[in-house]
Amino acid sequence: QTIGNEIVSVVDDPTIRGGYGAHPIDDEGLNTREKCLIKNGVLTEYLNHRETAHHFGLTPNAGARAQDGLHHPLVRMSNTLIQGGTHNDMDELMEDIEYGVYACGSRGGQVDTGRGSFQFAAQEAWLIENGELTRPLKDVSVSGLTLQILKDVDGLTRDAQLAAPGFCGKGQTVPVGDGGPIMRISQALVG
Repeated sequence: QTIGNEIVSVVDDPTIRGGYGAHPIDDEGLNTREKCLIKNGVLTEYLNHRETAHHFGLTPNAGARAQDGLHHPLVRMSNTLIQGGTHNDMDELMEDIEYGVYACGSRGGQVDTGRGSFQFAAQEAWLIENGELTRPLKDVSVSGLTLQILKDVDGLTRDAQLAAPGFCGKGQTVPVGDGGPIMRISQALVG
């Protein structure tokens, strides 16, 4: 099933050394491995644990994580990354943008999995005019429908890195990592 632009590939990798969500064995005793969730815009694998894998007729892929031994393991991300693309750097990625916004980092946000929407407040934002960062912007947030944004990604820098550490909630707290390259998105709601 195609869910994004063909340049979009996403992995969840608990084996990344130094990744905040790294763990060699999940909380059901399975050895972890990199999972390719999206390859060239096509959904290829789901995160799961023994219960969800059985329910959907899949093989468990070591996605079970719990806050501690007192909590039931839930399906969780570990270190989730959008993989790098073909642009050498941010300047090359921006060179043909007439008017846009560069949003960097996050001061928090939320995801509504039922609606498939997201929102985050950028730590830093700049106006882009004719391929150049021209002036800083204040209080910028970005929101949209996740599946539409995946289709609207039209450029990625080569270098994909983990961002600052985070936590996955769901009534329990477990450490996670996320990141990727600098992305160019053709359209998104910016406010």
